[in-house]
Amino acid sequence: MALLLKDREAPPEAAPQPPDGVVAVSAPDYACEVCGTAMARGQDWCLECGTAAPGRLGARPGWRAAFTIVGLTTLLLACAVVAAYAALTSDAERTASAPAGGSADPITAAAPAAPAAPAPTAGTVVQPGATGPGTTPPAPARVTPIIPSKAPAPVTNTPVAPPAGAPAKSPAPSTGTTGAQNGTAAPPATPAAPELIALKKDAAQTYDPIKRAGAEFGPAANAIDGKPDTVWDVVVPADGQPIAAGIVIDLGRPYALQSLRLATPTDGFTVEIYGAKSAKQLPEDVIDKRWIHLTDAKSVVNNDPISLKGKGDGAKVQLVLLHFTSPPVPTDPRVAIGDVTLRGAP
Repeated sequence: MALLLKDREAPPEAAPQPPDGVVAVSAPDYACEVCGTAMARGQDWCLECGTAAPGRLGARPGWRAAFTIVGLTTLLLACAVVAAYAALTSDAERTASAPAGGSADPITAAAPAAPAAPAPTAGTVVQPGATGPGTTPPAPARVTPIIPSKAPAPVTNTPVAPPAGAPAKSPAPSTGTTGAQNGTAAPPATPAAPELIALKKDAAQTYDPIKRAGAEFGPAANAIDGKPDTVWDVVVPADGQPIAAGIVIDLGRPYALQSLRLATPTDGFTVEIYGAKSAKQLPEDVIDKRWIHLTDAKSVVNNDPISLKGKGDGAKVQLVLLHFTSPPVPTDPRVAIGDVTLRGAP
């Protein structure tokens, strides 16, 4: 209630007006350095731009202060460089002038040299085995090796006979390498010598798989009867086509063929020679895969040998095919065989 009853303070009195009605104008102490606004003495900040009054805290530094700071900084850096150089130079000189360190190995004194032994004087007798000054150690005894007069006799394995009544052991099976048991290599088995192959009377037959039109054939048995005067022959039309026919011979068993001779009155024909491993079934034509091509003979001469050794990779064959292709005279397409001779190893 005391506050409510307190009298209001009286308002400040207005400044007295001059008597003649003229308003007095006061001149500013100085103007702002930035915007030129008038500033009174004791005013710290410009009321227009906020620039500090000259000499007040926060006044903008001039170029003189900036140059002062840069100069002091440069001087400090130069002093630091000089001090570092002086320190490094001092350490290098100290290291160079330090004496060299000695080795940590212990120093061992050299052993004194042994005095030379005086030469023995005349009349002095040196006993063998004696030691001391003036004596010479005895020479070591020479050891002569003992050489045996005879070489020891070689040890032989004497077979031990089994006791009486003991069952006899069966001998070990032979491996067929007797030479290997004695320490030497066994000689290779000698290959069987080629032999003249004997042919049966009905071992030959005509081979005409394409059934050549107009072809004529003689008896096939005449080619293996051992008589050159009786011939098997083939005659075809003179149309310029191959003969494409021949004769097949059954050897009776497989042979590794070595050679073949043909007795013929028609020299100069060409024949292809094939073989088959089995005689159970005759191949249907000459391009059948069961035929093994052995060789070709051109311009065949009477009884000249035709080599078959190693032909067809040396396979053993039981059937032999003589397949005639070109006659000796194109205008007279005929080939005649008087006798066939075969050699081979079973």
